[in-house]
Amino acid sequence: MKRLALFLTIVFILVLSGCMNLPTSTGKLTVYLTDAVLPISSVQKLDVTIDTIRLMSDTEDASVVVTNEATTVNLLDLIGSEMSFGTIETSGSFTQLRFEISQATITVNNEEYELTINSSSLEYPFTEPLVISADTTLILDFDLSNSIKVVGSGDNPSEFHMTPVIHLRHGHLYDVIGRVVNDTDGVPSALVALFDTNESTVVAATFTHRDSNKWQAGEFKFCKIEPGDYEIRVFLKETYQNWSDSSDVLTATPDATKAVTVDYKEVNVGDIVTQNQ
Repeated sequence: MKRLALFLTIVFILVLSGCMNLPTSTGKLTVYLTDAVLPISSVQKLDVTIDTIRLMSDTEDASVVVTNEATTVNLLDLIGSEMSFGTIETSGSFTQLRFEISQATITVNNEEYELTINSSSLEYPFTEPLVISADTTLILDFDLSNSIKVVGSGDNPSEFHMTPVIHLRHGHLYDVIGRVVNDTDGVPSALVALFDTNESTVVAATFTHRDSNKWQAGEFKFCKIEPGDYEIRVFLKETYQNWSDSSDVLTATPDATKAVTVDYKEVNVGDIVTQNQ
């Protein structure tokens, strides 16, 4: 069994406050979807249909529907960009976020497979109640590197299963952008991971882009990062394709690194120079 290494981020911009017996001011909630990472060149598409997103509270009638309009998203279209799910006004105290996912498919080597979701209702409990009474930003990262499992060999898969794993970020959040280059040429399809310097954990990961009308070759973007000290680690395709598991990102030797401090503004780290193998 081999894991597909993917990362998905769902971004929730909450500009919020009062209703019922909760805080009396009101605000807007905007939901974005961003950043799927897939270091497997044979995968062409990964469609997920999200039927409903809800903020849940201990009192069922105080729960809030973020969206109930079914939306199918190809996660591979979202690398380094964001997709809005719309805006609502709400407030209150919430204990978890719940997703209803009706269908998912993955296309590998031009053949489409059903992506079996072990639970059609994905629940993310907050460690502490989320009290919304002022502008708030909440980021939920789907770490699909630990969520997708393949039955069969990498060249001859028979089944794909997903049990979503989620990580949480919130607070003041800012984008981190840059470019991976070999001398002066941009390097596409490099895996770029952002490590927390203090905890040695992966905060976010993405791919560098091919040249297009939107991106220069080698460009990357981390969406919505908290202020702090980080290290960017770059892994060339020749490096990460030899990994046996997505957790290898924690111990593998990077092909280039760069320290970065996020300090209440967007950060452009410029060029990160590496050498193609």
